[in-house]
Formats: sequence, C-alpha cells, structure tokens
Amino acid sequence: MIIFSPHKTIETLKQFMPDNPVIVEAGAFDGNDTIKMALQWPKGVIHAFEPVLEIYQRLLKNTDKFTNIYYHPLALSNKNGTALFHISERPSRPGIASQAGSLHKPKQRLSKSPLIFPRTTTVNTITLDRWAVHNNITAIDLLWLDTQGHELAILQAAPSMIKCINIIMAEVSFIESYEGQPQYEEVVAWITHHGFEYIGRDFVDTTTTFFGNALFIKKK
Repeated sequence: MIIFSPHKTIETLKQFMPDNPVIVEAGAFDGNDTIKMALQWPKGVIHAFEPVLEIYQRLLKNTDKFTNIYYHPLALSNKNGTALFHISERPSRPGIASQAGSLHKPKQRLSKSPLIFPRTTTVNTITLDRWAVHNNITAIDLLWLDTQGHELAILQAAPSMIKCINIIMAEVSFIESYEGQPQYEEVVAWITHHGFEYIGRDFVDTTTTFFGNALFIKKK
C-alpha cells in the first residue's frame, strides 16, 4: 500500500500513467489540480467537470492558457437531467462558493469543518456512460472523483465505462459527511469487486481525519 502526501498526488500518479493520458476530473472546482495535470501531461487531454456556474467561470479564467483542457459544466451522476446542488461557503467569505459543495445534503461534516451550506442551485447532470458515448470516449486512463459523497453513485451508473478505466482516484469518507453517503469500506469493496486493486491512499489511518483519497488500478 502506497501512502502518499495529498501534495504529492500528481507525482504518485505519473508512475502509472502514459505520456498522453485521457483524464476525467469530476469536481474540478477552480482548477488547482486541473492545472497540475495539464502541466504534467501536456500531451494528454483533461476533461474537467464543474457543475456550479459561478465556480465554472472561475475554472475557465484560471485555466484559459491551456489548450489540453476540455470543459463540461455538468455534474457526473447516476442520472441524466438536473439535480439540486448544495453550495458551500466559508463564513469569512459570504456569497462566494467554496470547495465542498455536493449533490448530497451535508450532515456530519458540519461538525468537522467551518464550512457552511447556506444555499442551493440546480445543476445539469449526466452519467459517465452517456457522456462517453456523446463525446466518443472509449477509454479513460484516470478517473478522478472529487464529488463529496457521490463517487460510488457515479461508478455504479457506468457499467460500460467501468470496464474501460485504468486508474480511479476517489475521495472517501470515514463518517457520513453527507446524507446517504457510502462509507469508505463500501466504496473500496465495490471498486475492488469490479476489477481494481486498491494500491494507495493519502491518509495513514481513519482516525486523524474524516476523509481522504484512495487510489485504484485496474488488475491486469
């Protein structure tokens, strides 16, 4: 099991990636990780998903110098259509959407961080399978899921594409951060049951934090 620093995620991933990967980043937010991937893999293609319009506009502005990023103002989900999205904010920055918004209503994370969720918006949703068909995507080298409790729902609604993904990086939670959120063990069990090996994580144990990221690679 590889234990890596959250600040060394790209460095950890690059040893498993080709020079020209197809990357799907669900929950791109303002583009911090998107930029790192665009720089690391200039010959690759990054599909950045961000469903909240005000954040999406920040993503476009922050990454506008890159030509290998493709933008999707959508939420990957388990259905096609629209859904209610809970927007997070920092109390010190009212009215500015922060990083922890979710298709799920916040629950236990409210006692774990200072973020608040004062408003909602309606976002467009699409399944990974439908999006892949519409965009002629037949293989994904890296699926990066940072969707605040919706990771497993996305995977379960992609029975075709799950067979065509090489690496999954998924955020996991050790508490019910959001209502109806599958727990860490359930997410790991489902992904490994579907042909992946759990090889790394950016946390040492499940007692010092309430969430982390888990790395899976398709078994050969």
